[in-house]
Amino acid sequence: MPMMHMNAAMRTWLERLVPNASHASTAIRRKALQKNVDVILGALATKKATPVSLRDLYRVGQDPRLRLSHAQFLHREVPIRVSQRVMELRCLPFKLSESHGVREVIENYTSYVLDLLTMDPPSQDDDLDMFQRYMQYLLQDNTEVVQTMALGVIQARRNVGEKELDDFARLVDLVLVRFFTARIGMRFIIEQFVSSGEFKAGFAGVIESFCNPVNIAQRAAEDASQLCRQHKGIAPKVMFHTPTANFSQDLHFTYIPHHLHYMLTETLKNSMRATVETHFDGDASYLPPIKVVFVAGQEDMTIKVIDEGGGIPRSETKAIWNFFHSTAEAPTPSDGPAGATSEEMGHWLDVVKERKNREELGTAEPASALAGYGVGLPLSRLYARYFGGDITISSMEGFGTDLYLHFPKLGSNCESLPAPVQCSPGELDSTYVPYPGYTAY
Repeated sequence: MPMMHMNAAMRTWLERLVPNASHASTAIRRKALQKNVDVILGALATKKATPVSLRDLYRVGQDPRLRLSHAQFLHREVPIRVSQRVMELRCLPFKLSESHGVREVIENYTSYVLDLLTMDPPSQDDDLDMFQRYMQYLLQDNTEVVQTMALGVIQARRNVGEKELDDFARLVDLVLVRFFTARIGMRFIIEQFVSSGEFKAGFAGVIESFCNPVNIAQRAAEDASQLCRQHKGIAPKVMFHTPTANFSQDLHFTYIPHHLHYMLTETLKNSMRATVETHFDGDASYLPPIKVVFVAGQEDMTIKVIDEGGGIPRSETKAIWNFFHSTAEAPTPSDGPAGATSEEMGHWLDVVKERKNREELGTAEPASALAGYGVGLPLSRLYARYFGGDITISSMEGFGTDLYLHFPKLGSNCESLPAPVQCSPGELDSTYVPYPGYTAY
């Protein structure tokens, strides 16, 4: 269905739910929508989200003439995807939906839906500037969702009995994998629209045609080192190695640089913390370096992170991919506490909001603490898998860990994408039942 026709269909559907809404003033329309918000969210959540291929998004990023149709698509698509997440979060057991953090996300997401339904869809190029400003606001306002959700889960976990902890953990993983994968997809299609408004050599929107993984890894190492020194007082060195090519040559591939930066920062943070805790006893004379190896194969770009941080017991290898599994101490109250009261949690979230204005557009996630939430590694794997890649680990308990990041080589024009990334999984509609008795709508 053409994008302009989809917007017309949306207006017709909305008119049935809220008569005369499309002809009313903005204030009256917003009030009518707010009054019927539960019906609207439920109806939108049952609609199918529209899969978008990377090839199409790359083309949109290259051709300014496609921005209007992309904006019309977003005006229709974002409310559907956001409503699906709201309805799912509203119906979580273990009183998870009542935790401060999850309620914060539900309220914000509901507001996004009402905002978009209140405003008219862009119909000409002159409308794009205002629509782009709202999309930028949505991205910036949505930056701290990972931390907010993490705190909501931590707070809810305090009220779960010992016998229910395993069921609670399984539920959290099912819900958060779906939630964060969908969030990656939604942010990506919005970022692509916002960034395509400005020309940047070598980029099509946020997709870089010749992404240099060595340069990105060096920046990630600097960021991780700064965090490690801040929390531990010292950081191991990071060494870079390219065995099959001259340094930083022949390694370029098409990818999203800020996604790669986030994944590398999270993995290097883990390696640095483990190395310091294993070897540092106040004497910095010997701290094994972390090695990062880059290899460009026929199908994949692979990055290997090698540390001597003591390794991971084989019995815990699967658990490290679970959300909120962490070998580090939980965050302190100033970071967003595991034992915070509702008032303390609310105050911390207010501080988070103040930081949002300082976040730059174009970051996959904001800089996080060195460790403690147990979100960084599983979320990094979701980013890798979203575009057909993966993150795997091979560990030797008592010595160290080798972590592999695999990324498909998409090609400079994204013309011959591997089958797994033709349609990103986060852009598909929600269809399966995450746990027995689940009834979102």
